[in-house]
Amino acid sequence: MSHQESEPIAAAMERASIPTDLLRTFVAICELGSFTKAAHLFGLTQPAVSSHMRRLESIIGADLLQKSLLGVTLTDFGAEVLRQARRMLAINDQIVSGVGLQPNLQVLRIGIPNVYAPNKLAGILRQCGRAAEPSRVQVRCDHSSALLRGVRAGHLDLVFALGSEEEMQGSLAAWPEPVVWVRAADLVLAAGAAIPLVSSPNLLPPDRIAMAVLEAAHRRYEVVFTAFDTMARRAAAAAGLGYCPTPRSAAMTMAPLVIEEPGVLPELPSIMKGIIARDDLDTRALAPVIAAFETVVTAEQDNSH
Repeated sequence: MSHQESEPIAAAMERASIPTDLLRTFVAICELGSFTKAAHLFGLTQPAVSSHMRRLESIIGADLLQKSLLGVTLTDFGAEVLRQARRMLAINDQIVSGVGLQPNLQVLRIGIPNVYAPNKLAGILRQCGRAAEPSRVQVRCDHSSALLRGVRAGHLDLVFALGSEEEMQGSLAAWPEPVVWVRAADLVLAAGAAIPLVSSPNLLPPDRIAMAVLEAAHRRYEVVFTAFDTMARRAAAAAGLGYCPTPRSAAMTMAPLVIEEPGVLPELPSIMKGIIARDDLDTRALAPVIAAFETVVTAEQDNSH
């Protein structure tokens, strides 16, 4: 076959094959909601991510994403491609890791919420690390929404997260836990004053629960401090700036902060906690690791205040 004859065949083969790096970029943009965040995830520049998307859309021959002031949204065709892309990446990763033999994974990627790092991280590294041998355990601490996006995009293998009942669908285990008002020991709420809140700019699940309850009770509130960093929010609450709604198990280890007495503020409903695995994870083969993970994250704390 001559060089000239082979060129059309090569071009056709290129159009018929989709590189997995393009699919990973596309899935990350959909899960993270922006080109910039996807670029940070993969250590790429934003123009490189845009180039990946242009090439992917060129190969497929259709627009997959629409940009707006609110971010990026999927086209109807893009939604179908996203579903298939996740399947293709899962199969690719299974082949690379030994045709789905998950115990041969070199690294098991686990995620936990920032708020639980002080009292859960050491146990996870010790118990899950022992159960996962000879694989290594990597732990990512982040807010629950990011962890849920990460495990559903395949960037994490196993996560412990907070959320609604809907967000916990498909979990390996899920259970409710009360959310409580946490404050400095010397904080006194003046009669008729707006309730001061210490919050996260992206409104974590306990923040959303607290605001919804206050609005339903017609209680005025004011967000007096925001920070993405968990320790910064704890410091603000300890300084007496306001209340920080927190799951009870985490609040029990946040001395010198205390839990507000019943009746001072409206009671907060429970939040759902759960353990979620990525779709193609061999949970039977990794049962010892999952059991160790569940033991650590569900353990009650001995100290209280």
